[in-house]
Amino acid sequence: MIDASSFSSRHNAFWSNYTPTSEHYVRRINLEYAERWSPPLDKPMVPIRAALVAELAFARVCAKLSDIQADKIENIALADARRRMRPLLQDPLTLDHSITPEEDSQTSHMERILHSFFISKKKRIITRPVFAGCGYIDTSEGDIVIGGCLYEIKTVDRPFRSMDVRQLITYCALNNQSKQFDITNIGIINPRRGLYFEASVDAVSYEISGVSIQNLYDFIVHAISSGDISR
Repeated sequence: MIDASSFSSRHNAFWSNYTPTSEHYVRRINLEYAERWSPPLDKPMVPIRAALVAELAFARVCAKLSDIQADKIENIALADARRRMRPLLQDPLTLDHSITPEEDSQTSHMERILHSFFISKKKRIITRPVFAGCGYIDTSEGDIVIGGCLYEIKTVDRPFRSMDVRQLITYCALNNQSKQFDITNIGIINPRRGLYFEASVDAVSYEISGVSIQNLYDFIVHAISSGDISR
């Protein structure tokens, strides 16, 4: 069993076959469709644990949106961020070091960017939506649903990638099977670069595959359920 993120980053033969124009579409996202939400974050003057900072910023926002008491937000968010990061690091002991002033500054700035973006939509917010598994894709957790849009947060210095779109489409394919959430749009947010992108799942599907979103969902579900898939 793998999660949706792993499926989207592997199985290139499947994605090349069923979404042959995804690379071209993502180039257009980066050149034309991505919108500016905030100024890019300045790079810190000293090294920081960038992945932990990104995870902590989002964890703080999730805690705020969950109406957790203000005096408990930091401890809860830090514990959650460390728990999520631990399996991903070769040396997880570095997570136990105190947050440095530079890291706290970056985290707070990123937190404000994300929180203001989410609140500006003035729609119902679901943080960390969990999608029921299907076939050999296990239960998977997304980042945030705002209204009818599923957003993935990519706090990186790079442009958006086709893998980011694939990940969102995979979540939506799982959701199409389970009918847990009403999702009509997908989006990507990069608080580090101050950019975001949003489009309807139908429009994205026609751009990357030339077929309706329902047909693309069906291709994905068949592939993960039949076991007849290669990398």
